[in-house]
Amino acid sequence: MKEKNKQRTSQGVTLIALVVTIVILIILAAVSMNMVLGDQGIFKKAQEGANSMYDAEVNTQAGFNSITDEIDKITSGQGGGTTPEDKSEIEQAKESGEVFDTKTPLEDEHGNVVQVPAGFKVAEDSGDTVQQGIVIEDVSASGDAAVQGSQFVWIPVGTFIKDDKSTSNEIILGRYTFGDEATNGEPTLVQAAYTEEEPENYLKHGDTEIIKSYYTELSEYREGVASDGTDGLNATAKDLAGFVNSVRTNGGYYIARYEASFASGTSIDDYKAASKESEGYSEASMSYTEGTLWNFINQVDASKVAINTYSGSSSVKSDLMNSYAWDTAIVYIQEATGKDYANQDGPSINNQLTDTGTKQDEVCKINDMASNLWEWTTEYSSYTHTSHAYPCTVRGGYFSSSNYNTAYRIFSTAAISYKNYRF
Repeated sequence: MKEKNKQRTSQGVTLIALVVTIVILIILAAVSMNMVLGDQGIFKKAQEGANSMYDAEVNTQAGFNSITDEIDKITSGQGGGTTPEDKSEIEQAKESGEVFDTKTPLEDEHGNVVQVPAGFKVAEDSGDTVQQGIVIEDVSASGDAAVQGSQFVWIPVGTFIKDDKSTSNEIILGRYTFGDEATNGEPTLVQAAYTEEEPENYLKHGDTEIIKSYYTELSEYREGVASDGTDGLNATAKDLAGFVNSVRTNGGYYIARYEASFASGTSIDDYKAASKESEGYSEASMSYTEGTLWNFINQVDASKVAINTYSGSSSVKSDLMNSYAWDTAIVYIQEATGKDYANQDGPSINNQLTDTGTKQDEVCKINDMASNLWEWTTEYSSYTHTSHAYPCTVRGGYFSSSNYNTAYRIFSTAAISYKNYRF
């Protein structure tokens, strides 16, 4: 009997141990399954790792594709990035607003070179290429605050490379005639300022090379005589030789972007003009107020004001436009735009007197050569009639008459001062 009871006790202990063991194994199994299959389990982590590797591979491939596309653009001539090294000297100067201490040559993206004088910067709204029109702005070239801010546009002479890079044209500094609308304003060179064989061609034939019966560009400077009689004389170019030599050296020249406005001064001996958008105008008399469009001025006085404007500057000189400068500017505009600007007339653009730079007559960043007001030049006219001499020449279109266009030459007396005459 005692042996039977002992056996039962042993069996009872064994069953309890077995149950405990099974429970422990179940718990361990549950923990193991959670470690493998749970949210923080091995399978989950493995899946996340695989996904991360896939994303990294996709991003890496995208980066390679972007680099490949950029290389393709550069090698195909379509440009590249936006780093300073990728931009032309003109674009960099425009963005930086740098004011140059000395005359500085700058290239556009096609290799055209522009000379920026000391005291000037490339204007914020300048074009990026010579074809678009490069504008410089006076910061310190003039010591007169009313003149500072004046803007001028580069006229290339010599090789001119267009934006499409496929063509380059040779622009000759010269006096031209221009065909009528039937011939699309085609320029005909009458007199080159200089040639390889004749570096001083403007001197050799300057006083005798006549355009349209009356017009010559005299090489010697004279102040002129503001008279309506036969003793009237026009003011000639202050330093034609200096102008021509400067163009040869620098590969171009500048003309005012805008018609002249009053800057400063108390008399004709110290009056100065500015090349800025005017802020007012008069149809009755000249208002000597800063920013006012400057009309009601005769050719002799216009010459004095133009020369005065930068007479104190060590980096630039200024004068009325001579016939070489006016005609060559038209040649450049037509080469750059492919349009007949020589035969453009004023009334088709604006038919009333207005502030300069406010109407749609801007080509290559130059305003109002075809419209608004006639402009005095230094070209001499030999035309006389009875007791009157008409030694002066005005150029350009005029707001009230379609008979005059950008290339037109009109003779006038030396004393006339009216609302439609300016410089």
